[in-house]
Amino acid sequence: MTTSRLGRVPLVALVLAAAYSVAVLVAAFVAPVYESDSSSSSGATSQGADTLVGVNGPGVAIVMVVPLLVTLAVAAVLSMAPPRRALPIAWTLTGLLAAGNLLAMLSVGVFVLPVTVALFVACAAQGAISSPARTGTASVLPGGASGHTQAGS
Repeated sequence: MTTSRLGRVPLVALVLAAAYSVAVLVAAFVAPVYESDSSSSSGATSQGADTLVGVNGPGVAIVMVVPLLVTLAVAAVLSMAPPRRALPIAWTLTGLLAAGNLLAMLSVGVFVLPVTVALFVACAAQGAISSPARTGTASVLPGGASGHTQAGS
């Protein structure tokens, strides 16, 4: 993947989104997020902790890999496709991830929110880089007509 089309801010935002996505995926396997208490018939109580994958099964890994896949897709589109085609695709992917965050906000959505914010930053910054700066000069319309009108003509 080439980064020649990416500006510095989008590149940093995409790297942070990818790193955080990997961290969230690894945490699903190793970070204890559930506590359990069990008691035996003799009255002995034991406490334990389990991971997201340990409680919900390996299928949850599919859900947890989605932010990384979306980040990689946005990075690929922004770095390889022409800006006119890349930005709508990148914004759509980011919007879909944001919708997923909203739907999963009470469970894992809150953990994925930083990835979505980083992707929003990457898309917005890349859009600012790829759109021409408006300098206030007159634009030329098709057919050679100027964007300004003259009084009395």
